Amino acid sequence: MVIGAGIVGACSAAYLQRDAREVLLIDHGEPGMGASFGNGGIFSASSIVPVAMPGTLAKVPRWLLDPEGPLAIRWSYLPRLVPWLLRFAAASAPARVEAQARALRALLKDSAAHYAPLLRDAGAEALVRKQGMLYLYASEAAWRGDARAMDLRRRNGILIEDLERRTLAEREPDLGAAVTHARFIPDNGFTTNPLRLVQSLAQQLAARGARIAQERVLGFESNGQRITAVRTDRGRHPASAVVLAAGAWSKPLAAQLGDRVPLDTERGYHVIVKAPEKTLRAPAIFVDASFGITPMETGLRLAGTVELGGLEAPANWARTDAMLNHGRRILPGLLARHDESRLSRWLGFRPSLPDSLPVIGPSSRYRNAYYAFGHGHMGMCGAPLTGKLISELIAGKNPSIDISPFSARRF
Repeated sequence: MVIGAGIVGACSAAYLQRDAREVLLIDHGEPGMGASFGNGGIFSASSIVPVAMPGTLAKVPRWLLDPEGPLAIRWSYLPRLVPWLLRFAAASAPARVEAQARALRALLKDSAAHYAPLLRDAGAEALVRKQGMLYLYASEAAWRGDARAMDLRRRNGILIEDLERRTLAEREPDLGAAVTHARFIPDNGFTTNPLRLVQSLAQQLAARGARIAQERVLGFESNGQRITAVRTDRGRHPASAVVLAAGAWSKPLAAQLGDRVPLDTERGYHVIVKAPEKTLRAPAIFVDASFGITPMETGLRLAGTVELGGLEAPANWARTDAMLNHGRRILPGLLARHDESRLSRWLGFRPSLPDSLPVIGPSSRYRNAYYAFGHGHMGMCGAPLTGKLISELIAGKNPSIDISPFSARRF
């Protein structure tokens, strides 16, 4: 049983099915309707830079004072957030950052190769494009301020090209003069529709005999050493093995499986401009405001920023307004006439660990329970190898990479 039908759960189920396993994929929503529905859709093998970097904490007060800044905190949630923030601060130590980046590089670097058989089986290859990705800057200060992160990427073998303004204009003619500097990473790619990608994988699973159920998982039954069944709001399902890939909803279920993990949620937003007058040819990160811009089937998607406030607080749509304002700044004429009918807004929940590493591997208590959650900003890119690792563990094989950095025991 795979709990969670987002991109990580779908890839895990697909690799298990390719290994001749009978699979039940279960989620409280429809496949792909969680974080996978609204993310930036970028397959960013360069996303090895932890959120907690040396110097990050010093920037927080300025970010919080800026209503259009990349970070917001729901102050009513702060008492519950303090333990996570303390671990976040500890994770920003230089030696830890280097180790975290190496671990993420191993997880992400061959994403395209690990996706290839799944996309081919599902007939979904047309949904994925490898056109590289831009990092855009609106000032020399932002460009220089990002040098440490770029150096960390280069030390881990990521190719980065600094672009002259003329070259950038040739690549992306709709960009305005507000963008003063740019870098290009050729090995990244994107999907034109992350929801359709997950749905395609789920449809292929069902076509090959997997069961897909829309139920809410409540708990587990065990014989003391192994999980024997999963209890849901609809009944009981016997299970020979359990994979927990429930994203931001994984924490209480992981506790039942024997591991208390400091998982929290980054509330991420997107706004889609349908039929934009100005657009991009390839995806980009606007570094000054920390959000992504991706050309998709549904329009130009502006997605990102971080709001810390848990799963229950109502949406703050001013976060999408801020991204739209920045988008109009760097793409003049993006929305020539403001028309709400051409805008689509969304709030979702990134499952985030304070050290930016997901939890991948076995439960500490049960021999047949495994974790695959907490991928934060790199779920789309980290999903296929995560799924392959899970299938290897359940088959009793040596995993393709060292998974010790992702162990739940690290907490």
